[in-house]
Amino acid sequence: MASSVEKWVGLGSAMAGLGLLWSRMPEHVHEEARHIISSLTPMVSAYFNPYEQITVSEYSEEPQFRRNKLFDAISAYLSCECVGDARKLRAELGNDSNGPLVGLDENQEVVHSFRGARMWWRLCSKASKNRGPTIISILPGDADEPRCYKLVFHKRHRKLVVEDYLPGIVERWRELTARNRQRRLFTNHSVCGKGVWSSVPYNPPATFGMLAMDPGKKREIMDDLTAFREGKEYHSKVGKAWKRGYLLHGPPGTGKSTMIAAMANFLDYDVFDLDLTSIKNNAELRKLFLDTTDKSIIVIEDIDAIEVDLATKRKGKKAANGDQNDGHHQLPIDLSDNSGDDKSKVTLSGLLSFVDGLWSACGGERIFVFTTNHVGRLDPALIRRGRMDKHIEMSYCHFEAFKVLASNYLGVADHPLFVEIGRLLDATQMTPADVAHNLMPRGKRKRNADECLAALVEKMKKAKMESASPPVDPVDEANEERFHSD
Repeated sequence: MASSVEKWVGLGSAMAGLGLLWSRMPEHVHEEARHIISSLTPMVSAYFNPYEQITVSEYSEEPQFRRNKLFDAISAYLSCECVGDARKLRAELGNDSNGPLVGLDENQEVVHSFRGARMWWRLCSKASKNRGPTIISILPGDADEPRCYKLVFHKRHRKLVVEDYLPGIVERWRELTARNRQRRLFTNHSVCGKGVWSSVPYNPPATFGMLAMDPGKKREIMDDLTAFREGKEYHSKVGKAWKRGYLLHGPPGTGKSTMIAAMANFLDYDVFDLDLTSIKNNAELRKLFLDTTDKSIIVIEDIDAIEVDLATKRKGKKAANGDQNDGHHQLPIDLSDNSGDDKSKVTLSGLLSFVDGLWSACGGERIFVFTTNHVGRLDPALIRRGRMDKHIEMSYCHFEAFKVLASNYLGVADHPLFVEIGRLLDATQMTPADVAHNLMPRGKRKRNADECLAALVEKMKKAKMESASPPVDPVDEANEERFHSD
């Protein structure tokens, strides 16, 4: 007992001596010691802490640049597998949902068991700094700090988590996406000066069977689309990005928009309707492209209208520089309200890079579609093979296209007036939209098939007579009116 007391007395004396020695040391030694202790504390804590953490942020390294798909995969997985064990939930009604969508609320923790290993998941409202060891951390470092998921597990399960658990979540997410997939139509707009996509459910009724076009031409297009959809290995073999460009050209009303809808239905692809007038510059155009999904159709309608502005800019610059420099690929397309700011421009070179440059290889299974009413106004560099691989002329209505419309609108496969209608179609230039308008039964007393076809014949006869009559000279017409007034 006495020896034990002596030990404690000796320990107390030693501690008192150390305290006296510490008080006599200079202040800079105190600061250095504190720094060493503070730096070693996390290391010691990490060594003895048996748990590790993985952080999955909502966006990838550059904030607002590209959404982290793993975050979406985890959200879908937890909503399906673990939401029953959570006490704090959030619910919302999507545009294309029959019922509420239920998911984890922020700062709610759930526990999931995988092959005997326990996994703790938490959805955090802001990506805070991790405490303790972290093997994966995707933190944008932006002031807005998007949401993130944190996964905590025992360190002995690291290999199981990285090699089996997380890949299994991704695979399950793909199955859920394929099962519940809803085709969507996207459009771009500006939010806080940044271009973003918004979408609505997209279920167009148009199909290739309803498209007013020559059957042989339709079959050729469908075979081309099928070959593209099944051509992943071929594109990889020849070293080309898995994409394809289609140029739809023809007069208004010839079915270009209907063709795009039919392509989306045939391939089951999403459609991204790109509005260049709301894009600030080439960098924003590239960011929008990176936010598009695989299996999508990217559409720029009426591209000739943009090219008209480009031609005007080109002529103006040639006049100012005395035709010394023709670098038209760098001339800006004036698509911004702030025309005085050189940074607020989308250039033709930026558009070409978007379609067929380095950035076009980011992702796969994408189709680019340009539409135009005036193909002759387009820059040859924009529509060359390799960018627009297939040029499809959407022409005026011919007899085979008319039969498709008659079947769609009237349910008629044959009629005595078909012969006369075929002859009149060859003699007139009537678009499928005009023909469909005349075939549509309307009014308080809906017309039957005979009346609709007879009205179409009269319409085409009138159009033929107007096209056959010589055009009136405006000067002669004015002189004639003045003569009658005298």
